[in-house]
Amino acid sequence: MRMRRLFSKIRPTLTVLVGDICLVIMISLLLFTALENYESIIVKIAISLIVVGFCAIVIILKYRLLHRAFKLDEVSGGNNKREFERVASELLAEGGAHAAVCANIDRFKIINDVYGEDEGNRILRTVQSIINDELSKDEVSGRIMADNFGMVVRYISIPMLDFRLKKINDELAKLTNEKGESYGLTMYYGVYIFGQEDDNINIAMERAHFALASPLPSFMVPMGIYNKEESQMFNREKELEMKMRDALQRGEFVPYLQPKYELQGETVEGAEALVRWISPEGMIYPGEFIPLFEKNGFVVQLDHYMFEEVCKMQEKWFKEGYDLVPVSVNLSRCHLEINDFFSEYRSILSRYELPPRCIEIELTESLFFDNMEALNDLVSEIHEAGMTCSIDDFGSGYSSLNMLKDVKVDALKLDRVFFQGENNERGRHIVRSVLHLAQDLDLRTISEGVEEREQVSYLKEMNCDLIQGYVFAKPMPVDEFEKCAYKNRAKKSAKIEHLVPIDEYDAPIAGQG
Repeated sequence: MRMRRLFSKIRPTLTVLVGDICLVIMISLLLFTALENYESIIVKIAISLIVVGFCAIVIILKYRLLHRAFKLDEVSGGNNKREFERVASELLAEGGAHAAVCANIDRFKIINDVYGEDEGNRILRTVQSIINDELSKDEVSGRIMADNFGMVVRYISIPMLDFRLKKINDELAKLTNEKGESYGLTMYYGVYIFGQEDDNINIAMERAHFALASPLPSFMVPMGIYNKEESQMFNREKELEMKMRDALQRGEFVPYLQPKYELQGETVEGAEALVRWISPEGMIYPGEFIPLFEKNGFVVQLDHYMFEEVCKMQEKWFKEGYDLVPVSVNLSRCHLEINDFFSEYRSILSRYELPPRCIEIELTESLFFDNMEALNDLVSEIHEAGMTCSIDDFGSGYSSLNMLKDVKVDALKLDRVFFQGENNERGRHIVRSVLHLAQDLDLRTISEGVEEREQVSYLKEMNCDLIQGYVFAKPMPVDEFEKCAYKNRAKKSAKIEHLVPIDEYDAPIAGQG
């Protein structure tokens, strides 16, 4: 194995040398031919040896310089990326437990900005030297790019690796400038343990680099360990991001409606519009893409799209003469980062002929928990546009009785957390208190996430207005909802009216008495 590894190392060198030796022999023969006029054979041989020796020296020097340049990184003086990967592959081929480590100098750009590129390069050479001092002969390191270094080390355990990397960071912390001031250097590390799959060095370093972004607080150094599930999630998010804009244009995002049932007669008296992504690969549920869209901001475009789809749907049913039930849509927190964001909602609304109160905006209670004035302003805008609004997920984290006192919303939606787990008397007392409080404030009450008939019974006793949950119906396509909500609902002849502010309109919500 060692002989094979040695031959692998010297094979490129031997190839170059053989070629150059052949060139020297050819030059020597040509020279010997040119010296035929000299009578003394000794003179001919002497001149030939001098030429051959000179050529040999030039070739050796050239080889050493080229080989050094081929292997070494010109900045750090250690292995370059290609040589690091080559040696690492040979080490892995020998077997044994190994770990790939991707190391990044934290905020190194500041060093270059403050001290200059020359000083930054000097520090990189020192960092490479510190890393090399920590490694044994059967381990390897090299600069991968910029201020990122790679290592392949013998793996014993995570605590042992953590200890070794801490020694590197301790040495980095000692580095100072000419004035004796510390640079404050530290390394962040991403680690991939070989043996999880059949991987080569390139894949291993990619995964170690991925782990670099998620350092765990439980180690002595900032270090992340590659997690296959997290990597798969990351790749899935990238895949969805590549598809999302085209999917929106192709109409792959569709509204599903989950009915809200009035308790006394158990009839449909409202609905919530929930988005589904019907892609060529099949149904993609909101839990997979909504958190991603909230991170990248695409949820704003999706919210506008869903709002317009609901407007189209309600206008169609209204023109067909149905006594509409209100449909609620969600408003994401991302909208708050846009000045006058509600103007886009007003613009969409103006394109459709709808009666007042047929659309409800659901605001999560955490949306404005630190800015009541902004919440009040938004609620006023919603009312002026002829829509109602509700506080969604009440009780999920930021509930404030003061908010109910100051903000004139129309409905309160109890979060599903009230109805999960064991139905004990203590939980019922809490639900009863919240419902009575909302009723005293003339707020409609909706209980979300109800899944058991027993819960329906006690909510009916407490005079909860509406229930939304699997106990009655799951979210369904629009055509199914139409049959569910309007099959036995009488049509009415009505002249189409433009939306007017709620304060100027005294008619009750359809189906609410």
